[in-house]
Amino acid sequence: MFAGSDRDAHDDSASTIKVLAWAGDDVGGAVRLYPLEPGIWQGDRLAVLSPFRAWNLGGPLVRFAVETAAALGGAEMVAHVQAANVRFFERLGWCRRGEPELYVGLPHQLMSIDLTVRVGARSPARS
Repeated sequence: MFAGSDRDAHDDSASTIKVLAWAGDDVGGAVRLYPLEPGIWQGDRLAVLSPFRAWNLGGPLVRFAVETAAALGGAEMVAHVQAANVRFFERLGWCRRGEPELYVGLPHQLMSIDLTVRVGARSPARS
């Protein structure tokens, strides 16, 4: 998606949490999260390497990021989600915010999730 590197200032920030998902002895995916302002967290750089997509690592990575931000006092988490992954996030309890926008030349949807709702109490979106 990025020309060269996706490295930015958040990579060097002490408040950024970087998470790896292991698939056996290999790293299969990753996500990072960081506070934008008090109570608001950003989730981004969710990635699952193609050989491990059948392992269903994306859901646990997103749920871990949500639970971690909530445990650290977050009230809401936001993410810019690639258009192809919007339904995946909706099934995890996220909601669309606003209209799709271009990010790095690709359509993305701003989405959010309420971190004050107990994880097990969230209603998944229905098709």
